[in-house]
Amino acid sequence: MQDWHMKGRMVVVNGAELWAMSVDWQQKGDEYIIYLSGPFGAGKVQLAGSRNGVLLKDSDDQLFYAATPEELLLEHTGVAMPLSYLRFWMLGLPQPSTSQNENHAKLDQQGRLESLNREQWDIVFKRYIKINAYVGKPVDLPDKIFISKGEDIKVRVVVGEWLFDKT
Repeated sequence: MQDWHMKGRMVVVNGAELWAMSVDWQQKGDEYIIYLSGPFGAGKVQLAGSRNGVLLKDSDDQLFYAATPEELLLEHTGVAMPLSYLRFWMLGLPQPSTSQNENHAKLDQQGRLESLNREQWDIVFKRYIKINAYVGKPVDLPDKIFISKGEDIKVRVVVGEWLFDKT
């Protein structure tokens, strides 16, 4: 599944700071556009990226560029989170690696990822839903994911809607 569109909510806790936001993520191959906004649409941010880098457009229409989304996030929020991996985690997949052992994956009874540990990040797939995607048969996709690194950084993603182009 290279092309997908997800709408949902995300809560990020970094120490004493908490951000609650709506997420609208459109993925087409290696290119993506992610819209993040706070309650009632406040603080809208757009991330547009590809293999060539990522551009952030803030609510004041200021533009910021970095080679990776991780650099951009760290620079603007102080949070060091592996956003490049999140693309795969959203689909219930381990991110590509040179060794399956690097992922420390645990599967549930249906063969889906239940939990994953990578580079001190703990990812727990709390719930899956069956989606009739364009791949010709229903697929199970996560709709609730908990991500954490130690006690300081916690991320909760709840998918409200999966959308696929049927063409």
